Amino acid sequence: MARVIIWGGTGLTGGELLRLLAGQEAMEVVAVTSRRRAGQPLWTVHPHLRPDYPDLLFTAPDEAEGVAADLAFLALPHGSSFPVARRCLDRGLKVVDLSADFRLRDRSLRESWYGPGGAPQELVERAVYGLAELHRRELGQADLASGVGCNATALNLALFPLARAGLLETVRAECRVGSSEGGATPSEGGHHPFRSRALRVIEPFRHRHMAETLQELDLDASRLTMTVTAVEMVRGIQMAAHIGLSKRVVEADLWKLYRQAFKGEFFLHLTPARPAHLRFPDPRLVLGSNRALVGFALADDGRRLLVVSAIDNLVKGAAGSALQAANIMMGLDERQGLDLRPAYPA
Repeated sequence: MARVIIWGGTGLTGGELLRLLAGQEAMEVVAVTSRRRAGQPLWTVHPHLRPDYPDLLFTAPDEAEGVAADLAFLALPHGSSFPVARRCLDRGLKVVDLSADFRLRDRSLRESWYGPGGAPQELVERAVYGLAELHRRELGQADLASGVGCNATALNLALFPLARAGLLETVRAECRVGSSEGGATPSEGGHHPFRSRALRVIEPFRHRHMAETLQELDLDASRLTMTVTAVEMVRGIQMAAHIGLSKRVVEADLWKLYRQAFKGEFFLHLTPARPAHLRFPDPRLVLGSNRALVGFALADDGRRLLVVSAIDNLVKGAAGSALQAANIMMGLDERQGLDLRPAYPA
């Protein structure tokens, strides 16, 4: 039984990790940190998990340093993870970070999107990008995995078959996102009375998650734009990418390409071409699960393609991918704790 510490357990991703770990029989949560909530029952923040953790109390970060463990999840703000990661690694723990501290390998790219400072380069180079579908083999040898951006995950899972085939010429992506993407702390733009029933463009051309797509799909920044729009959802992302292809193709070849790329993947699924209302996936079809749905349609000219994906931003876009990576790092079946069916309708 692997002993697990969650650093930063009061946020939305911390709560999702706890929900998933409650069903992971090979892991035991031995500590969940919170400076402000130390000594209080876990369920005072996550009441839906009271039957799963009836007696577990939040632990002060200083006290957690002395708790024996095998694995640490870091659900901390950007810029706060890397000192904790170093201490955990020095103690022999494997570490899965959910922040952006280790996502971008190139220092100049990292600083252009997140500003100067941040994690030491030697730690960044030690980390494996934590999306199992792209880095399964490397994760099996890793002791440090980075987090994944939720919007980047929706884009990367939808486009990696095309990128590997050299078919991506230009990509204009729009991510329609629920309010939980903004985290647990209300903001002026994310406060419910102002956000509810609104359609608000958050980022018109650039979102910092697109840096991960540039890195993982080996794209030039001039070929990619990403628009992020807030819509009336709590959870979920629908990503729609309008793609200019590098050569003319026929739809049958695209089906073959995607089926081959998704073959053997537990959590990646193509949507059917018919009926028409199921061709482009709705986030409601994946809520609460680690699944990603992808659908596409090709224009008559064979050079323009629309690819649409749907994920739960808190699961496949954060905690689910983190647990999947941790399972691989610990030598476990990567599906453990993640065999979750969506609740529908939602």
